[in-house]
Order: sequence, then structure tokens, then C-alpha cells
Amino acid sequence: MLHRVKQPLFTIRHYSTQLTGYRKYAQQFKSKPGSYMTAFAVLHELTAIAPFPVIYYALDASSIAIPFSSSLVEEGNKFINKVRVRYGYEQLEPDNKVMIHLVTTYCIVKALLPVRLAASAAMTPMVAEKLISPSVQFIRRRVLSKQ
Repeated sequence: MLHRVKQPLFTIRHYSTQLTGYRKYAQQFKSKPGSYMTAFAVLHELTAIAPFPVIYYALDASSIAIPFSSSLVEEGNKFINKVRVRYGYEQLEPDNKVMIHLVTTYCIVKALLPVRLAASAAMTPMVAEKLISPSVQFIRRRVLSKQ
């Protein structure tokens, strides 16, 4: 005959009071929303500006043919040349690809918006805690010490 071990009807579980996962960051955001919003805004702008020269110079160095008609390039360069002359810069040659590469770079950066948002959101807690909050505390101490 098998013996069954009696188990209690109710078990007491001890839950940890330490927050884990996203709850930890949500709690930190509640206590310092300004730091988190500032960190996200700075990161969002950095993820837009930082890849710009990299993408532009990669396009410029490569031999990738971007499909724009030559008449469109010439018309665009005429317009840009008027602006360049007005501000004292040299004119571009009619077949120059600088504007094509700039427009393509801008479009690529805009197309990467979901990736940029995800990267900014992922890096926000670290930047807010390691850079923004200490900076705010330092400034507060300096201002309060002068009063």
C-alpha cells in the first residue's frame, strides 16, 4: 500500500520585495521622471546625428548607384549652387553626387527610426542613472552652496 504524504491545504509563499525586470526601471522612472525624459531625448537625438557622417561617407566611398535621373541631379545642383554662391561657397559641378548622398543618408536615418527608438529606450535607464542624475545632483549642490 502506498503512503501519501499529507500536504498542507494552504502554503505560505514568501515574495521578494526587490523589484525585478522592467518594474525596477518603472519605479526609478516614477522617482526621477525628468532625468529619464532628458536621457531619452538626448539619446534619441544622438542616435539621429551619430550615424549621419558614417552613412554619408560610406555612400560617398562606395560605388553604389542611387537611382536618380541625371536631369534631377542637375536641377537640384543648380538650386543648391545659388544658395552656395549667396553664402560664399564654391559651386558644385552639375553631376556632383553630394546632394544625392545627403538625401539618401537622411532617408536611411529616418527609416532607422524604430531601431533608434528601441536603442534609446534600452539605454535610457543607464544614462539617466549614471550621467543625468549625478549631473543634476552636482548642480544642485553647487547652487545650494552659493545661497
